[in-house]
Amino acid sequence: MPSPFKRLFSRLPMARSTRAYDFALAQVDLSQAERVLEIGAGQGYGAAHLSRVLPHAQLFSVDISLECLKPEQLESGPKPPIFIQATAPALPLAAASMDAVILVMTFHCLPEPQQVFHEAARVLKPDGALILADVDGHHWMARPFEWVEHAFISPLTHAYTPEELAQLAAHAGLRDFRVVRRPGKEKGFMMWAFAAKRPPSP
Repeated sequence: MPSPFKRLFSRLPMARSTRAYDFALAQVDLSQAERVLEIGAGQGYGAAHLSRVLPHAQLFSVDISLECLKPEQLESGPKPPIFIQATAPALPLAAASMDAVILVMTFHCLPEPQQVFHEAARVLKPDGALILADVDGHHWMARPFEWVEHAFISPLTHAYTPEELAQLAAHAGLRDFRVVRRPGKEKGFMMWAFAAKRPPSP
C-alpha cells in the first residue's frame, strides 16, 4: 500500500511530467514496437502518454499497488494501457513478449534489483530495448534523495550509479549498455540508461 507521502507526491505536477519519457523515446526507435511494458504505473500518466506517442503499440503497465491509479483522469491513445497489479521481480508476462521495457523514476525503490533486470531480459523480445531513467548515484543530491525516500517512502531506495546499472545489465545478459544525459545538463540529477537483448558477438 502506498505511504501517505507517496500518495501526496502523486498529486504534484512533477508526478505527471512526461519529459523524461519523451527524452528516452528520442534515443530509441520504437516506431515498429507492438507491445511495450512500463514498470511503475503510479497514477498512470506515463502509460497514458506512451499510448498517445506510440499509438501503434499496446502498453502494459505494472505496479505493486494500483491504489494511486486514476483511470478516469487519463487521456490515452487509441489503445488504452492495460494496468496489471504485480511485482517487478515476478512479472506475470510471457517470455519474449515485449519490444521495450521502460522504467522512469522507479528502479531506485524496487526490491531485488538483479531479479528485476533478469525479468526485464526475460520478457524482452530479441533486440528489445530496456529503457531506464532515474537518479544518478554519483550526483551530490543522490544521498539527500535517499534520506528523504527512506524517511517517507521506501527503505529500499538506492540511487544507482551507471557502473552499478551496467553490471546489473551484464549479469542479466543485456548488451550495448549506455548512459545518455540531456544536452547542457551533463552534470544533472537525472540519467537515462539503455540496454538491448542481443546474443553475444561471435
